[in-house]
Amino acid sequence: MKRVVLTSVVAALFASAAWAQNIPSEVLHYADTIFYNGKVVTADAQFSVQQAIAVRDGKVLKTGGNETILPLAGPKTRQINLQGKLLIPGIIDTHTHLHEYALDFYADAINPKLSEIRLVGRSKEDLLEQIKTASAGKSPTEWLRFRLKPRAIADDFFYTLTRADIDKVVSNSPAMVHVTDTRALANTKAIEALLTKYDAKTVKLPVDDKGEITGRLGEGITLIYYEEIIPKPKAEDLAEVYIKELDLWAKGGVTTWSSSLGSEAISAFNYMDQRGMLPIRLAYTNEAMFRDNLHAESAANRFGNLMGNGSDYFWLIGISSGSTDASYPGICSTLPGTSPLVKAREDCRLSWEGVRGKALYAAVKAGLRLSGTHSAGDKATDLLIDIIEKASADAGMTADQIKAKRHVIDHCMMNPTAAQIVRSVKLGIIWSCAPKYSTNSGARVNRDYGEVAAHTLVTPVKAILDAGGKAVFEQDHHEGSDPFIDLSTFITRKDKEGHVWGAKNAVDRKTALLMATRWAAEYVLREKTLGSLEAGKWADLVILDRDYFTVPDDDIANVRSIFTMVGGKVVYDGTNAQK
Repeated sequence: MKRVVLTSVVAALFASAAWAQNIPSEVLHYADTIFYNGKVVTADAQFSVQQAIAVRDGKVLKTGGNETILPLAGPKTRQINLQGKLLIPGIIDTHTHLHEYALDFYADAINPKLSEIRLVGRSKEDLLEQIKTASAGKSPTEWLRFRLKPRAIADDFFYTLTRADIDKVVSNSPAMVHVTDTRALANTKAIEALLTKYDAKTVKLPVDDKGEITGRLGEGITLIYYEEIIPKPKAEDLAEVYIKELDLWAKGGVTTWSSSLGSEAISAFNYMDQRGMLPIRLAYTNEAMFRDNLHAESAANRFGNLMGNGSDYFWLIGISSGSTDASYPGICSTLPGTSPLVKAREDCRLSWEGVRGKALYAAVKAGLRLSGTHSAGDKATDLLIDIIEKASADAGMTADQIKAKRHVIDHCMMNPTAAQIVRSVKLGIIWSCAPKYSTNSGARVNRDYGEVAAHTLVTPVKAILDAGGKAVFEQDHHEGSDPFIDLSTFITRKDKEGHVWGAKNAVDRKTALLMATRWAAEYVLREKTLGSLEAGKWADLVILDRDYFTVPDDDIANVRSIFTMVGGKVVYDGTNAQK
């Protein structure tokens, strides 16, 4: 009887082995990649640190010690010996503009038709002559877009000249001469193109004291041009340029970024997403309301709640009004300025009566989420919070429902104040804070608004966190492709000259990393799949060339990525790692 049982068991084992050999690879699947013998910072709720991590099907399979993870390897598993190096979750940048940087830095070399004609002049007369030379021989159907530098001369050009002056140097082609992204001087051909679609009174074209159209256009009208009048570039042409900047940031260890986009950028990134071209993820804000100077309120009401909708690489996280005020020093503040450059501002771009205010109110009341909104001054930020409060209340939302929206306010430049922090905690607002304002603006704020403002209102992340609020990481500049330069500022609070601004708002290294990983995942509405290295989450990870947690403070800015993986796919490998 024992022999029969033993024979049966042996036969069963042989049968099982034979069956296992015939199991399709889709069913019997080892880890695709294993990283071992390192320091794996998971950024989970316990902020646990492990020795190894296994990746399968684009997701984290498991983390643990070498003895737990190495047995998950199969014959085709890539095994990477970290040799003690630090491995962290991929960096999430919650506010930057890679598509714009790409056009600024690469369009001239790849496709000049996508870029503006940049002119640097000694005087407005010099710039006019350069415009004339650059326009020679151009087709009457070709839109000419110029960008003037330096700013002081460009401002003189804009405020003292009119479309008649531009007509003298370029009359055959429609032309837009830009001082900033949203301020341009148009020639008559360009004005005529607008007036074929809109009445001059409808779009409120500026006129002089004789009733003549000056051609000086503000942001509302310039954005109508770019959304409706000027022919849009092809998505495939933009994709060719965009990919250069995306690859650069992938190399730096940024695996997800967020930005507010207009229609042409949305179309281009959707084109790239559908073709599997995106090396890193993009959580975008739709700027439809910002770019509609005429029907923004209607657009908000008709938009539909698609927050979080999209693919693994490209999804919608909110709508934006663009900017509530200008960039420094043109911010909307209640603080009295002590410098001739600034003064207490009363002219916020955002107001209850204006198109943006009405659109944002309508959007919040309709249940949409606000994100990607520039708000630099304290007064502009008060107005934005007022709109969120009133629209939510008018919609009948409970306190928990309001918090669940997770509206965000970006930049942390001359905001939030102590009172705004208290209000934001009640509303569940997330603050996206840019370290660049400590490095670039601390000294200027000190000069223009005084020492108290410089030390308390420039990226006050510790004050936000201590009050129970949420602050996350943004960079908002092209050099952010090396994110540890900016991350170090949260820790040291030093500007480029070594001066410390807001020492009480310094955070430790763990907190700074959480702002750029686990907490930032909440900003992009993907906390269940991003931000930490836990089983089932996307395998977005970075290997660093030195230990971020142990190098001296002044060396944190020199930390670099040497390996970046997004969804289990290697998008940068500078390790020459061997199995």
